[in-house]
Amino acid sequence: MVIKLKSDSGMLEPGGESMNDNREQISRAVDYIEEHLQDETLDLNAVTAAVGYSKYHWHRLFTALTGVPVHRYIQRRRMSEAARRLVFTADPILRIALDSGYQTQRSFSRQFQAVYHCSPKRYRRRKLYLPLQPRLELQNSQPDALRNFKIQIRDEGTITLVGYCAELRHGFGAIGRTWRKLHQNKSSIPGRSDPDFLIGVHDYTEFSNSQKGPMFTCWAGAQVELLDDQAQSVPKGMRRLTLPASRYVVFEYQGRCQDSLEPVIELIYNQWFPSASCQLNENARYDLIRYGESVDEQGLSDIQIGIPIL
Repeated sequence: MVIKLKSDSGMLEPGGESMNDNREQISRAVDYIEEHLQDETLDLNAVTAAVGYSKYHWHRLFTALTGVPVHRYIQRRRMSEAARRLVFTADPILRIALDSGYQTQRSFSRQFQAVYHCSPKRYRRRKLYLPLQPRLELQNSQPDALRNFKIQIRDEGTITLVGYCAELRHGFGAIGRTWRKLHQNKSSIPGRSDPDFLIGVHDYTEFSNSQKGPMFTCWAGAQVELLDDQAQSVPKGMRRLTLPASRYVVFEYQGRCQDSLEPVIELIYNQWFPSASCQLNENARYDLIRYGESVDEQGLSDIQIGIPIL
């Protein structure tokens, strides 16, 4: 398959001249949260509506930056503001509890005790303010950890792959099991159009974030030519997935295929996207990963992580 680069160099630097970038939208969202901490209706829906971002992509960006989901960040910011008011104001504890989103002083005190290991009254007497969750402040530093990555914009046509899929409802172990099945049976996939790479897809179309961890669908397969008789191109037990033509920002590096991608994905969303002027494509909620079949003496191969953008 021929990959067409968007520019002669193919390189893409974070930042750029555009003022309408992710950093600006994140700053607007943080400002909105601070201005509406006492609003009962403050939640993920309100924040994304204020900044014009999809809930899915905002959840990914924000969680990568803070380490906690938006609703948890709001809870922690409210508790931090409550602690500040206990120390620096004479506001009644009941008033602080209601402003923090609690129905009663008792429920507020119980949660405050769980977080600060003392009651609100005792915390006020100590006069020592310790913020549970400082306000998020974005740094302007360049993402040095990504300096060894080759970053490109690619326009790709329709991609069809055949392989296995699994829903991650009980932990990330399903990813490894799916890939082991593919390696055992990849020789049975007919019509491979790119024998140099295997393809992984993390499909977040039905994404949810439960206490057990994120829930999404993972695919492990090989790219194939789209045949007229599609049924014959799918071996028993495997499935076919077709991805529409899309534009991707691609992060290419040398790594071990068996290593978890989670730290790399987190790095991309934490350090690169907040400073980038390109926008995530909310109608293409997946990551496309190519794993090189060729492995060097150190066990390293070419890994390419593609994220759909507008």
